[in-house]
Amino acid sequence: MNDASKDEVVANLRKIPGVGANAAEALYRLGVRKEEDLKGRSPEDMYEELRNMKEFYVEPCMLNSLKIAVKHSSLKK
Repeated sequence: MNDASKDEVVANLRKIPGVGANAAEALYRLGVRKEEDLKGRSPEDMYEELRNMKEFYVEPCMLNSLKIAVKHSSLKK
């Protein structure tokens, strides 16, 4: 994806409740491109994957953002 596409994806991810700029970037790095990609994902597993990424600092509160985003995606039909 080019930068414009990444920017657009990140902007759309920020529309998910609980997802700010850092969480949107984290989701993008995890391969999430739309809210539906979160369905069935484990926030804990995603958090650990982020913690193991080099050159990306993950704050402890990121886990809460991931939990909120995954929960919200599971409520949408």
